[in-house]
Amino acid sequence: MQEKRFLLMLTMVFVFIGFLWAGGAQETEAERTGIKDFYTITTATTGGSFYPTGVALAQLWSEQLGDKLGTRFSAQTSAGSPENVDILDKNEAEIAYMQNNVVLWAYRGTNMFEGKPHKNFRLILPMFSSTYHFMVDKNINSLSALRGKRFVVGRPGSGTETSSRLVLEALGISYDDIKAEFLGQSEGLEALRNGQVDGVLAVGGHPISAVSDIMATPTRRFKMLNVAEDELQKINKAEPWMIPTEIPADTYPNQTTPIRTLKHMVFLLVKEDMNPEVVYQIVKTTWENMDWLRESHGAFNRMSIDLADEDFFNFEVPVHEGAKRYYREIGKLKD
Repeated sequence: MQEKRFLLMLTMVFVFIGFLWAGGAQETEAERTGIKDFYTITTATTGGSFYPTGVALAQLWSEQLGDKLGTRFSAQTSAGSPENVDILDKNEAEIAYMQNNVVLWAYRGTNMFEGKPHKNFRLILPMFSSTYHFMVDKNINSLSALRGKRFVVGRPGSGTETSSRLVLEALGISYDDIKAEFLGQSEGLEALRNGQVDGVLAVGGHPISAVSDIMATPTRRFKMLNVAEDELQKINKAEPWMIPTEIPADTYPNQTTPIRTLKHMVFLLVKEDMNPEVVYQIVKTTWENMDWLRESHGAFNRMSIDLADEDFFNFEVPVHEGAKRYYREIGKLKD
């Protein structure tokens, strides 16, 4: 009996050791490849284009690369570009959407990131441009006329709120001159529809679904502002990263003429230590499946491999080595 007990205990010891060895082997494999089980893309609020396009990218990458790399991808909401800097820095997400000015400020450690440079940030994809939609009361005919009005500038600390503040400052308007409302885009547009505010800045790759929805309202007390040329020039001079552009006619319901406005560029970023094979595969998969992405969201119609140009590669923030590998393969990057 004692001999049987001894043999049973010995067997259990060997089984336990086997489990430990297997676990150690798996950990070593994960450490060897540097590929995580799960990757998160941090985007912005649901009312813009970052989140729905991020969901599309996560779906594409999971379907095309999930089994190949043994991983999965998902998209999460955030307050936008400035918060994404903190989220990426703290490893709460591995991939982040950021507008061009926030990318530069974070990398340099200037403006809102004063003294805290993020030199380990790396570009992987030039995305679509984000267009400014100034939705205002139908009696407002210029941005300067926003003085004294209830204007939704965006959530506190968001990319939209940063853009709102800088647009207004370029025209000599401060938050003290308006009744600033700090709401997300969907909430702000709904407040405009209900007559609770006089204007909203909605930013994203057009068409933005929340803007399409409000523009389809049968009886409207609001409009999409056609920004005056002189105001566009003042803003562009003060903030050169904000570029004058047009929203083509019929982009939205009841929008029969082009709309003069502004845009800025959007990038997808990771940190320098992200596995180069994963970066290579997601960049390759993205560019080789643009038809599918364009079907998923209209913002991808303005995303083109032509954006991976000299300006992209010479941008102050470096391109990740894994991304460079793909761009070299297709002849876009020549060392």
